[in-house]
Amino acid sequence: MKVILQLVLIVMPSFIRSEAIDVTAGRSGTGTGKVIVSNRKSSNGLSMGIKNFERDAGRQRFASYERDLVIDTIEAADYPAEIHVVTTKDGYILKLHRIPDPALLKDTDYSEEQPLNEPGGCQGVVLLMHGLFSTAADFVVTGPESGLAFVLADAGFDVWMGNARGTRFSRKNLNHTPKEAAFWDFSWHEIGIGDLSAIIDYMLRQTNQQSLFYVGHNQGITALLVLLSEKPRYNRKISIAAGMAPVAYLGSGNNEIVKNLAKFNDQLWKTLNTLNIFELTPTENVLQFLGNIICSGEAPTQTVCSDLLAEMFGYSSDQAKLLLPGMLDNALSGISTKQLVHYGQLIQSRKLQQFDYKNFLTNMQRYKQVKAPEYNLSKVTVPFLLFSGSREFFTSSADFQKLVKNLPNVESQSELPGWGHMDFIYNAQVYLKVYSRIIEVMQNFTT
Repeated sequence: MKVILQLVLIVMPSFIRSEAIDVTAGRSGTGTGKVIVSNRKSSNGLSMGIKNFERDAGRQRFASYERDLVIDTIEAADYPAEIHVVTTKDGYILKLHRIPDPALLKDTDYSEEQPLNEPGGCQGVVLLMHGLFSTAADFVVTGPESGLAFVLADAGFDVWMGNARGTRFSRKNLNHTPKEAAFWDFSWHEIGIGDLSAIIDYMLRQTNQQSLFYVGHNQGITALLVLLSEKPRYNRKISIAAGMAPVAYLGSGNNEIVKNLAKFNDQLWKTLNTLNIFELTPTENVLQFLGNIICSGEAPTQTVCSDLLAEMFGYSSDQAKLLLPGMLDNALSGISTKQLVHYGQLIQSRKLQQFDYKNFLTNMQRYKQVKAPEYNLSKVTVPFLLFSGSREFFTSSADFQKLVKNLPNVESQSELPGWGHMDFIYNAQVYLKVYSRIIEVMQNFTT
């Protein structure tokens, strides 16, 4: 049973999330530009942190793609919220979520430049980018007391949250539909050079700023490294970048699941292509089956589910049992098979490199060389704050230190004992150990 569930959690989204607040569907917008959907948090506004999230994690509700859980959560907490739409050069239509700084709400004209690092002024513009199988929901999921987007907003930042192509909030393209293979012909390489470049340029235009702060989780750092190495001019547009559980170099760890992914990666790619499977997204029926039957508190197999969660994300067994039902509740965001296979290639090669098509002619056509080229991190000049955990799923301490060594400008690095991949979202100590440090550095930054 454990082997079967391991395969399920690899070939279907494994980095799954939970919904922290039980709310009804909120208002949303689908047009270009911004849509204001709520007001600033009131003095008696809803306050739900880690403890309340754990308390409510057993609710077995399953969301749908029609709901915008990010807006629901922000609106329930009575913060201001906006939806923005950005179109990439290759036609992907991306949804951005925003919690604007209160100082920006004093005027109706958003085009005026806002003073930074001044009393009563905006502390800066920050972009939060999610990890693999995730969305912007990760940054609000634990509520106003603990969610990164909320604590940054409370500190005076203009907070933007991106949603990469293929995720539940960014499943549109001007030329293709998600039913077409061409829609899913991307990896985190395209998310970096396509999505992040479009999002950053849009944000800077909207806020009339020259640069912004960046916080990435997991794949959010992989994509950023791609952008900064392939388009070095974007180094000038990012003041400071913070990486939580960053993924770059892989292959030095001993995780059984990661080893199996590398071992069967080439065959997985061929098989999925043969079967015309280009997207990895679970259906609501599958989630209901896992949440209500296989992984429910009453099921004899629930221990297997929680043990897998603990193994993959570094939780204690008891914590995993508590979080599991709620995490399955919002496991709806998809990725392309190419994204996962690309990570598998990094495990095989132990290099941070572009996608290897395993075909002489294709590689020559795309790269003008037989082998996939490595990303040149010497071109990445942005100052980095890096945080990793000793129980990471994908990466090992050696992988993390290799990244630290190869980045030219690492201002600080920290490995947190006992922390896993999702601790940077759900751990009750995440504000004290990670978020407060990020906020302190950004607030002390002077342009």
